[in-house]
Amino acid sequence: MSEWLGKVCTQLALNDSIVKDLDVCANEAVSNILFYAYQDHESHQINIRLELKEQKLILTIQDDGIAFDPFDFKAIVSESYDKVGDLTIGGFGIKLIRSLANECRYYRSNSKNIISLGFYLYQTSTASIPGVNSPFLTSFNY
Repeated sequence: MSEWLGKVCTQLALNDSIVKDLDVCANEAVSNILFYAYQDHESHQINIRLELKEQKLILTIQDDGIAFDPFDFKAIVSESYDKVGDLTIGGFGIKLIRSLANECRYYRSNSKNIISLGFYLYQTSTASIPGVNSPFLTSFNY
């Protein structure tokens, strides 16, 4: 997934900072899906789409796991601590996504979780993103 995102971002001549933020957010979101969304051992598909709309890059991730709105989730992350051992586990990835993406949205449609992460761009190339059969849309099987 990171390799695919890197290729797309290179084609769009995106700023390295945005590419890193996008990659971290995508990896955190997909990791959460892989670890928590499925209660069976069946095959599942995670769809990832990257779109450029005006001055905003939108990453959409869709899965067929259990319903979960990560942006309504009340993180159980310790706000203060003296040492690493004092930290409680849970919510760090969601908190990280919230801090890096400019927009975070969730909805459920047709038994699918759909998260949309928006990243504002201020300097992009004039590249346009082609249709559905392009390198800007991909699926990963789990």
